[in-house]
Amino acid sequence: MVVELCLTGKKLNMENRRDFLKATTLGLAGVPLTTISHLPFLALINGGPVIKHSDECEAVYVRENTIITFHLSKSTDEMSSISLLSEELIPGSAIPMHKHLYADEFFLFLSGNGEITIGEIVYPFWPGTTGFVPKDSFHGIRNTGTEKVVFFFGYSPAGFEGFFRESGTPKGQPFKAKPKPEMEAIAKKYGMVFK
Repeated sequence: MVVELCLTGKKLNMENRRDFLKATTLGLAGVPLTTISHLPFLALINGGPVIKHSDECEAVYVRENTIITFHLSKSTDEMSSISLLSEELIPGSAIPMHKHLYADEFFLFLSGNGEITIGEIVYPFWPGTTGFVPKDSFHGIRNTGTEKVVFFFGYSPAGFEGFFRESGTPKGQPFKAKPKPEMEAIAKKYGMVFK
């Protein structure tokens, strides 16, 4: 196979995995350490494998009838490259238009029907629909159906999920909305801008 090493710009014929690893290592050897410490793939190294069962996941209420579950999180699972959460939206509810300054967001809709708006374009969704929103792009979600919308979503890099932890109410406690100035300060801390 022919592999182009981005670090060296060279094309190499490699017969097996050992040749690839050897070439990669040699390619890194010629790069100054100050450059290596800033390579994106090294910043995304995670702590190790994570397996969680649903009863082991943290959950918070972000609105009175809206719960978010943390499946993979930067702070609890040493995940720096991605986070994974799930949410349920009751019929008629919506996530207002907003954008993330520091992270891309992705979605997988499991049940229900609705619309996801990205910029000025409205896209319908139904079970099995996936989506990707680049950072700094306004987006919002609306449940337009008659049943609950359940979806997975996450961020890359991880970290924005801390917004929900700080602004929400832990599951098992009565929901208590934070005052608007406090919510604005938390949103600013995590790079969230509302339209």
